[in-house]
Amino acid sequence: MPDDIFGDPLPPAQRPRRKRQLADAEQRCVEQRIADCLNFPLIYELAEHLTPPGHVGCPRRYPSLVYLLLAALMPVTGSKRSAVGALTDKQWSALRTAVRRHAGRRTAALLPPIPPTRGQYLYAEEKILAPHINALQEAFEDHAIQQALAQGLFPSDAPRNWARPERRQLLAGDATVPKAPSKAEQATTTDTTTGEERLHRVDPAARLYYENGEKEKRPARGTKWFFASGRDDGYWRRVILAFRHVAGGAYEDEAAIAVRTFMGLKSQLPGCMGALYDGAFRGTHRDTLARHGLLVINKQHGSASPRAYELLRYGRCRHDLWCEDGRIAERVPLDDGTSHLLPVPITRLEPRLGRTKSRWYHLLHIPCRHGAHDYRVPVGITTTPDDRSGTDPTTGKRRLSDVERDFHRAEHLQQIPQHTRAHQLLYPYRSDAESIHNQLDQSLWNRRMVSYGLDRQKVFILGFTLAHNATSYHLHHPASTQPAR
Repeated sequence: MPDDIFGDPLPPAQRPRRKRQLADAEQRCVEQRIADCLNFPLIYELAEHLTPPGHVGCPRRYPSLVYLLLAALMPVTGSKRSAVGALTDKQWSALRTAVRRHAGRRTAALLPPIPPTRGQYLYAEEKILAPHINALQEAFEDHAIQQALAQGLFPSDAPRNWARPERRQLLAGDATVPKAPSKAEQATTTDTTTGEERLHRVDPAARLYYENGEKEKRPARGTKWFFASGRDDGYWRRVILAFRHVAGGAYEDEAAIAVRTFMGLKSQLPGCMGALYDGAFRGTHRDTLARHGLLVINKQHGSASPRAYELLRYGRCRHDLWCEDGRIAERVPLDDGTSHLLPVPITRLEPRLGRTKSRWYHLLHIPCRHGAHDYRVPVGITTTPDDRSGTDPTTGKRRLSDVERDFHRAEHLQQIPQHTRAHQLLYPYRSDAESIHNQLDQSLWNRRMVSYGLDRQKVFILGFTLAHNATSYHLHHPASTQPAR
């Protein structure tokens, strides 16, 4: 395919190997990650959103900051019991030193000589952390955006190549379903042999989801969590920007939550150019993001079949244009009576960004024996009767919108078509979201969620994102986050 801005796709055997092995400086052991959490300034800022000890009742033995630190250590050690057990005399001394450095001597003086027990943390998780989880989540996401910008992600002054954006200019997102804390689905069951009723602890937040895409759906019972992140080349330098609970069922699905999250991040990240997602994004989701000036890089849904687009007539020649694989192709008749859809070269991806609505175009270069033709095709957005439309030069009448033509343009025409070299280079960046899921699974005891109830599970997810961003912050600012002594 000559002169195509996106390039020809390469077969799997000829694609370059892009997997990079972690350097020694990028690998983090458990002790280093604990030190990263103890010296992460955001944790001390979030502690200010928690309720201070009251003057009525039994006095609180530990300040709220200690329990927030334990919530961040849980994903590092793997469970609540191991997080408390990791605070040995040496680590507890390191925690006291870190509190003294970041929160002041008065807060450090409130710490008892021994760490809290698991029971004390469970009580604090329910009574202190869970009631303030929404405020903690909002403050975390505001700081995560500032952290990403400070670490060079989504730069507003970097050059923009819409056909080949950089990794640091793209958002990656996906959702995963950690297993429920227990397999029980009913609070009571009856033994068929003895007739005895057995009591089970059931997670009230767990429900049944289906994973692994449209072809092989695998049932998974638990709570579903969506993560949005950005990163450069370094693995641990990734910054998790937001997390959301996906209720599913009669509520909003994963794709709707992802679209709303990406739009919110776009308004606060001026250098963000687009988003990477899997096949859960359909045309309606791509249309919403494209209207707000974002590229959407994902695979074409399997149900999108070729469709006739337009018949062009230029004097003695005619070109029958179709939509296939997310781009315009020309139907070429063969000698045996059949036809073949030949992709038309795209010479430019033209964004026309606006404050309230953006437009995207493919500038086509249609080969012809009478001389090639240049033709501009709108992509990524399905127009409605409310959108501005031109007039047909042959008839002088208003052009019908895509909705009036019953043509879902955003479903059939992608901004960056799937079967191109550019898509092969950009779409693998989406696997960064899968690595977050893998890291989350490894942080769970027995690969199951360690808390019951939605709010308490949110506390664990918040601790997971805090622990990851703490390591990213430490690698970017090694001098300012020295391990506590």
